[in-house]
Amino acid sequence: MFNKSHRGGAAETPDVAPPERPAPPSGKTRRIATIGAATRVEGDIVGDEDLHIEGRVTGRVECKQSAVTIGGEGEVNGDVFAHAMSVAGRVEGRLIVAHKVTLRDSARVTGTIICPCLVLEDGGVFHGSVDMDPDNAILAEAFDDDHAASASTPAMSVPVAADDGGDDEVDERS
Repeated sequence: MFNKSHRGGAAETPDVAPPERPAPPSGKTRRIATIGAATRVEGDIVGDEDLHIEGRVTGRVECKQSAVTIGGEGEVNGDVFAHAMSVAGRVEGRLIVAHKVTLRDSARVTGTIICPCLVLEDGGVFHGSVDMDPDNAILAEAFDDDHAASASTPAMSVPVAADDGGDDEVDERS
C-alpha cells in the first residue's frame, strides 16, 4: 500500500524550512503578572504590567497604565485602578478605570464603577453606582491627564435600577 520504490541510493527528501515565527510587534512586549488561584495577597499591589488575578486580593490594586483581569476564580476586596479591566470573578470596592470595564457573564461586583465605557454581559451581576463621565474629577485625579486620550470618544450612559431591595442586576431596558 505504501510501497516506495528506492532507486539506487538514498531517498530524496525535499528541503522544508521550519515555519517562521512571527516577528514581535514593534515597541514594548506586553508582560503579564499572574496571581494564581492558590495565592492570597493581603496588601497593596502596584505594577506597570498587565495583571491577571485568579486568587484572592485584599487591598488596593494599582496598574494605571495596564489592564487588570479578574478571572472566574479571582476575588478582590479593595479599590482597583487600571487602564482597562475585565471581571469574571468577584469584586467588592471601587473600580476606577481610564478606558473600559467589561463585566463578564460570571462577574459579581459590589461597589462603584468610574470609567468612560462599561460593558455588562448578560448574567453579570452589579450592585452599586456607575459614573461614566469621561471628565469625572476622580478619574482626572487618579490618572492625571493620562485618561484624556483614551476617553476622547463620548460614552453612552447605562441606566442603573434603583436599589429597591430587590434584584441587584443592572436594568438594561430604557
